[in-house]
Amino acid sequence: MISEVFEQRARWLRDLPARTALKLCNQQNIRGILGKRYDEALRSHRRELPTLSSFDAEIVGALNRDGIFMTSLDKLGLPGGETAFQVAAKLAQEFATEARARAASGQTFVFVPPDEIVSHPDLFLLGLQDRLLDIAENYIGLAPAYDGVVLNYTVADGQEISTRKWHRDWEDRRMLKVAIYLNDVDSGGGPFQMIRRHDSMQNDVDGFDYSLADDRELERRLGTTFAQDVVSCEGPAGTVIFTDTARFFHRGKPATARDRSALFYSYFASHPRHPFLCERTGMKRADIARLSRNLPERQRDAALWRQQLSPALRIIPPARL
Repeated sequence: MISEVFEQRARWLRDLPARTALKLCNQQNIRGILGKRYDEALRSHRRELPTLSSFDAEIVGALNRDGIFMTSLDKLGLPGGETAFQVAAKLAQEFATEARARAASGQTFVFVPPDEIVSHPDLFLLGLQDRLLDIAENYIGLAPAYDGVVLNYTVADGQEISTRKWHRDWEDRRMLKVAIYLNDVDSGGGPFQMIRRHDSMQNDVDGFDYSLADDRELERRLGTTFAQDVVSCEGPAGTVIFTDTARFFHRGKPATARDRSALFYSYFASHPRHPFLCERTGMKRADIARLSRNLPERQRDAALWRQQLSPALRIIPPARL
């Protein structure tokens, strides 16, 4: 019991700089300055947005309209996508026993250790393909940062905890997540769910609130009929989901019938609103730098986005909220 208290205190102290920075960034006068700079950056970058194919423009259009677009690896046709899928599926299968043990011990968010991802560079590098960066840039409206990839493993224990509760991600005003299912996912297999209604109360004028939401809070923010716009992403292995996890409430539905494993690739603006709430994959900065060393300039800039931040922002350690 005493050790748990000390651990909680240590976590609170570790995250204190990021929490303080978040509170400061959401002061009314600061919000106004940040919002003005953001609007100006969007206007300035508009002429630099890359040209998209008709299919990729359809993806971005759906994201702007609904916050989500579903397809498959076959339809997407990413070079190396099938190889990455096979590697990730094997890692998930090998991790299954440990994942269930971690969940049983109380770990609320279970994922394949980042070192395993680093030892298979193709998993990380898949997310840096120009085509995915083009989609991210057109949706976000600014040069994209790439926050890496995590192989998430959801154990079918039925618990509604952590990311299985309705929430929004903290990193930026807009984000792009690209999820790839590594196994067939039906209603009992913990499908990714999102609510296709943008919360208009979340902006630089009103501030940013990231508390978890129950039905009452969702009704307050999205309207009493929000359930009509819940999208449950069921599909076979190889299903690909493009979605904005910052603007839209989402969750992993608690799995009850079978485990779910999926890759999640993350993108936001190269100068995100909350850089101290990024770096969620657990990958070490040194590993990311090594994997990015021989890449083209655009890919290096996306992966090493922190180097573009001001010194004041770079010294704030990322929270592990």
